Parts: sequence; structure tokens; C-alpha cells
Amino acid sequence: TPHDEMTAGMSYFHDTIWKGVPKFLRRVDTALKNVGINERVPYNAPLIQFSSWMGGDRDGNPRVTPEVTRDVCLLARMMAA
Repeated sequence: TPHDEMTAGMSYFHDTIWKGVPKFLRRVDTALKNVGINERVPYNAPLIQFSSWMGGDRDGNPRVTPEVTRDVCLLARMMAA
């Protein structure tokens, strides 16, 4: 169901965002240092953009209702907070 898909998809946030982004930023900092730039990348630098189709497949899946889209958006906001 769309709800199951949403729950499973959001479970990846822990590993991909909360662990992966800091690791990526450290690698960028190291790469910059290796070429002589001794400044760290600001945490609010727009290096990465996240998006998801979960809850938005309204053109081909009749089970994705406005309520499902709302629930997915709310869960994504809670995960990001």
C-alpha cells in the first residue's frame, strides 16, 4: 500500500541522511583541504537537495489519495526536524 511504501521509504532517512550527509561533508572538507582550501563547507551550504516521489504518484496509482500525500508530507517534515 502507499502507506507501507511511505513507512519503508522513510526508514532509509536514518542511514542516508543522518549518517550519510555528515560523512559526505567531511569528505568535501578533506578534498578542499587537499587542494589548499582550508575553510570548511558551511552546514547550510546547498550541496545536496532531497526529494521524493513517495505520496506523489497521483497520476497512476488510485490508492494515492490527497490524505496519503498529506501523511507523507507530514512524516517527511517530522523526520527532517
